[in-house]
Amino acid sequence: MKKFLAAGLAAFLMINFTTTEAKTMKKPEAIKVVQTTGRDRLGDFAPEFARYNDDILFGEVWSRNDILSLHDRSIVTICALVGNGILDSSLKFHIANAKKNGVTRDEMVEIVTQLGFYAGWPKAWAVFPMAKEIYGEDSAQVFDKVGKKITQTAGRKNLGDFAPEFARYNDDILFGEVWSRNNILSLHDRSIVTVSTLVGAGIFTDALKHHIANAKSNGVTKEEIVEIITQLGFYAGWPKAWAVFPMAKEIYGE
Repeated sequence: MKKFLAAGLAAFLMINFTTTEAKTMKKPEAIKVVQTTGRDRLGDFAPEFARYNDDILFGEVWSRNDILSLHDRSIVTICALVGNGILDSSLKFHIANAKKNGVTRDEMVEIVTQLGFYAGWPKAWAVFPMAKEIYGEDSAQVFDKVGKKITQTAGRKNLGDFAPEFARYNDDILFGEVWSRNNILSLHDRSIVTVSTLVGAGIFTDALKHHIANAKSNGVTKEEIVEIITQLGFYAGWPKAWAVFPMAKEIYGE
């Protein structure tokens, strides 16, 4: 009888603990982002643009960080700019902002490395000096060479006979090494890098659709993909966001 009562008490405590834990695991509260750059620099010359910048892009879009974190919004922004070939001081500002928003040195190195494959090697070379300047004093962490190994066969399956070396780079390097370093930059965030870069570069082929589906598999929620594309509307252009939404709507459904 005592054992029965003890077991019952233990079960009750476990249920109570689980219920209490579930109640406390609320989604993060949104942090209001205050921006005045628009009005400071353009308030007299372009007051409506200044308002959209300060009150809408930052006051509303960036402030929905309870849905898409500031960390991930920084990734979206940097990748959209690099994909679009924007390599000026605005990119440097957003790299510094990414550091402030919790993107680590190791994550930034992985982001720019992945950008080399999806936006082009020259663009990655152009970004690294900015990142190195901003993160220069930060120490690298020690990681295993790979996390969860990603197996890819699309290169050899589609191009193995025609372009065997490219197929090898695709399957063994881009996926077998870069995507497999998901212990440094998560698969969730690697999907954000890829989708944002492709949209920034204006790539609306089946490759983008594939990577949106992959993003869903990698844990990017419907709410997050909607916020990603909304933010891309501002940083990559409204027509590009309109072009992406039908793909996302088809993949994520209602």
